[in-house]
Amino acid sequence: MIIFTKHALERMKQRAITRDEVIQVLSTSKERMTDSLGHSSAQMDSNGKILRVFFVEQDGNIVVITAYRTSKIKYRKT
Repeated sequence: MIIFTKHALERMKQRAITRDEVIQVLSTSKERMTDSLGHSSAQMDSNGKILRVFFVEQDGNIVVITAYRTSKIKYRKT
């Protein structure tokens, strides 16, 4: 199950990112990273920008922490 934190929902609303877009990133992205603390991110191209989703896995669920769009080249997979 995908769970959205209050923070994630607030930021998604501010940034005009839909739940469907986040779910699409989580279900189809091949670009995933996990840091040493267990925080993960997934990303994919979306309307000429990169949509990045940050989440943790907890008790078999994906808990979305935040999501945002960026045009920064450093996040593009080469």
